Amino acid sequence: MKNKKLVLFTFPLLFILFSLTPGKTGSDPHPLIDIESLETEEDFHQAYEVLKDKVKELKVAKKEATSKAEKKMIKEDITHVKNEIEAVKAKALSGGIYIGSGALILIIILLILL
Repeated sequence: MKNKKLVLFTFPLLFILFSLTPGKTGSDPHPLIDIESLETEEDFHQAYEVLKDKVKELKVAKKEATSKAEKKMIKEDITHVKNEIEAVKAKALSGGIYIGSGALILIIILLILL
């Protein structure tokens, strides 16, 4: 009986606890580069170089940091900048139309039947 009560009270509390924790957002609140304004290949190349230089600067700053808290903050900044680099790369490479495998199979079946 005690185990049943324990389970009945513990699971809802754990559910509430984990549902209230903030999730990791995919976007940086203060991006260095406005990805939406990049249009030409040269723009993408310049943005990539700027972000790469920023990572190098942050790595030097991390080596010069004295406390653990500073190093941790710089490491988080490096992670954000690397995420921006990945976003720039993804935007540069996304130029086509994406067709899912299910949709592709459906299109092929419809073409065969017609």
